[in-house]
Amino acid sequence: KANLKAALTSLCANNLVEYTDGTSNVSTYFCTSSPVGTAYATATAVKFTGTAYSEVRLNVNGGSFTAACLLANWPAGTKCPTADLYWDPAAAAMAAAPAGSVVLGGLMDVEPNGFLADVRTGISAPASNISAGFAQTFGVAVSPALYNAMFADQQAAGKLPASCLVSDTAKAECVPVIGKPQMAAIMSANTFNAAYANGANFLAPSLAAGTPLTYARRVDTSGTQAAAQQYFLGNVCNGNAVGVVPEGGSAGAITVTALATTGNVRTLLNNTSNYVIGVISAENNQSGQAWRWVRVGGTAVAESAAPNESGVSFTNTASAKDGTYDFWFVSRVVKPNVAAVTTFWTAVTKALNTNITAAASKGLFAMSETKFSKGTSSSCTPVAQ
Repeated sequence: KANLKAALTSLCANNLVEYTDGTSNVSTYFCTSSPVGTAYATATAVKFTGTAYSEVRLNVNGGSFTAACLLANWPAGTKCPTADLYWDPAAAAMAAAPAGSVVLGGLMDVEPNGFLADVRTGISAPASNISAGFAQTFGVAVSPALYNAMFADQQAAGKLPASCLVSDTAKAECVPVIGKPQMAAIMSANTFNAAYANGANFLAPSLAAGTPLTYARRVDTSGTQAAAQQYFLGNVCNGNAVGVVPEGGSAGAITVTALATTGNVRTLLNNTSNYVIGVISAENNQSGQAWRWVRVGGTAVAESAAPNESGVSFTNTASAKDGTYDFWFVSRVVKPNVAAVTTFWTAVTKALNTNITAAASKGLFAMSETKFSKGTSSSCTPVAQ
């Protein structure tokens, strides 16, 4: 969302104003000839360069699959939520999209067919589904208590250097590791396994067996959730894939959530006393947070495990671009086959890719920045050179 705002800012020759509902999930972006801080007035609208539009209304609650829901007009009886509301700057309130609004579609973390079949059931495929030209990295994050316990246990077992301190989060070799099979066990629908029997002890054996662990799971319509299911469980890509633990509820020592937004996940991860684990996109390395990245299979997504590490320049893409980290997917644009909408997305994705390469955006990298690639029509294609 922050990267989309940056792209729209670069396309606004005058002043871009963002109106929100007070959260990071709902925004209206308005290009205006008036100074920032003046009252919203459609008479001052200026079209984004190269497009037919001056205002974009966005709601990311529910995850990126809701872009497909929007294009399908929010069909009832499906996994789609009720129709999104948007921030109306004139009324200073949430409201339905104005009559005559143009449906733009949206950006998705994986292509629509990358979501589970029951998510797609009853929803027509978007008329157009194209590569955005850039990829997004993802990682596994844990709460401070779980990070500290994993660090202590792995160091005691000789898996981390004895010279490492728990505060050495800028040194990849000092960051605790979670194995891909371990994360798969936590995400699996087969809850009769060691992860669910032992809870946080499954990742940090010095903790008592049965110590409660929270799996900060996103809802099924989340692109991050779809990416994690593909990467750790082989879902969609593999006919014999492991089933996914349902959203919400609990089993054994693990509580499984059903969180609509990344912000909800961060809230749980920032708890300093509970043992929490979750998957988030690597755009989320924000300063002032308490959570930490762990290494997936021994490779770090980030230049540092601590989101607010002093003196560290974060991109969370270096290991993905050099081919040592493969938990990333090519973002997609889903849209109607409308000429003006196609022109809009052409301008926006060009600006996004320009900004990504110029500013080393966190968690995103242009495909032109790496020799490695993943299939653009199917995210099930392995990363390869």
